[in-house]
Amino acid sequence: MAMRRFINGISGVSSVNPLAYYNQLDPTLWRIWKEDWTVYDLAQTDTPEWTYTISGAGTDTIATPGDLTFTAVNASDDYQLQLDHGHFFLVAGKKAIYETRIKITKAGGTIAQTGFVVGLTSVQVDANFMDGPPATARAFDDGWGFMSYDATANIIAFQGENDVFSTEVGCTTYVDDTWMVLSIYWDGYKSTFYKDDVELCQITTNPPTSVITPVIFFATGEAQEDVFKCSYIFVATER
Repeated sequence: MAMRRFINGISGVSSVNPLAYYNQLDPTLWRIWKEDWTVYDLAQTDTPEWTYTISGAGTDTIATPGDLTFTAVNASDDYQLQLDHGHFFLVAGKKAIYETRIKITKAGGTIAQTGFVVGLTSVQVDANFMDGPPATARAFDDGWGFMSYDATANIIAFQGENDVFSTEVGCTTYVDDTWMVLSIYWDGYKSTFYKDDVELCQITTNPPTSVITPVIFFATGEAQEDVFKCSYIFVATER
C-alpha cells in the first residue's frame, strides 16, 4: 500500500481553533516550546529555567493533575514568573502562535480586584511587569499577549516594541473560577487574538521585534486569598 502524504499539512483541531494554523507534521518546520509544569521546580534551587519573584507571603504549588497555582494572602501580593532568557521574537513573513489556559478564583470580594499579564514580554528585572500592587499600569517595554488591570474584569490584547504599544482595550472579560484559553496567531503581518477559540480582535501595528520570553504576572488588589492557575503555555514560531 502506498503511503498517503498530506503535503499541505494536517490538523486535529477545528477550523476556528487558532492551533489549526499550526498545520505541519514535520516538527523541524517550526520552533516549538511547551510548558505543562511536569518538571517545574518549586524550590527554585537547581538553576531553574524559570525565574520566580514574589512580593508578599503567598505560595506557588503544582496542583494535581499539574496546574501551576499561585495562592495570594495579602492585598499587596504579586507573583512574577518568566523564562530566564528571551527566546522568541516575531518576524515579518513568518507565522507564530501563542496559547495558554488560565483561571482566577476569588476567595471573596470582587473578581475584578486583580491584575495579570500572560504572553511574552521583554526580560524584566525584579517585579516590574506592572506597577503596584494593585496593578494599574504596564511597566514592560516589549510584549505580545493579554493583560488586565486592577478594578476591572476587562482583558486587554496588546503588542508593542520599545514602549510603543497597540492595544484593544476591553476586547473580552473574565469571570470567577472559570477556565479560559487565550491564544494569539501572528500570520507574519498581523496578530489575531482569541479567547476559547473565538476571535476577539486583530492588531496590525507595533509588533515586538526585540527578543521576548514567556511570562506570567499576577497581582492582588484586596486582602483575599485569590488563586491563579495555569494549565500550560504553548509557543510555536515558523522557521
